[in-house]
Amino acid sequence: MKRLLIPALCAAFLAACTHVDTSSPAPGQPELLGASNPYPAFDINLRRTTLVVRDVEASLKLYRDALGFDVVYDEELTSPGLTTRHEADGRNRSRLVLTQTNSGELGMIGLWQFLDQTDKDLAAPDPADFTPGEIVLLFHTENLETRFAAASRVPGVTVLGAPSERRYPSPAGDIVVMVSMLVDPDGHTIELNQKIFDPRDKP
Repeated sequence: MKRLLIPALCAAFLAACTHVDTSSPAPGQPELLGASNPYPAFDINLRRTTLVVRDVEASLKLYRDALGFDVVYDEELTSPGLTTRHEADGRNRSRLVLTQTNSGELGMIGLWQFLDQTDKDLAAPDPADFTPGEIVLLFHTENLETRFAAASRVPGVTVLGAPSERRYPSPAGDIVVMVSMLVDPDGHTIELNQKIFDPRDKP
């Protein structure tokens, strides 16, 4: 197993994927993003992706400082029942940091560092090779140029591809997205993109 992940995959949906219009909710339905009722359509949502990291402070330079997530929780925990930990000491002390942008209910990123670290915790991550067992976190921004520049300067971040245009076919025509690819200090692949044109947005 390349890395331990709990309990989720992925953070945001590609702008070129299924379009959900929250600007005009049905009568009696709250808007999805940041609504007091986070389940207006379904009884389940992907709330958070938690990344196991070697150094929370190093990760925060990317997710908080460069990408703009706010820290909303930062506590030390113990997980005595987590018996799969290599050389677990029965306590499994860890630090959990939760971050968010627009919603406290959806799309949060957790950073989880075990404090009694073993050789496996400190080992360099496997290279990102887009094989099963890996993930790609997708973040959409309205300011790709600035966010990409800041993220690419973070120590330990690897740039796989600078922003470039991609076209995604749809029945309404091509959706145009500027896409960049990076790898965080712990080997998690990130797509950072900005939608340029979506023919489905036409009235």
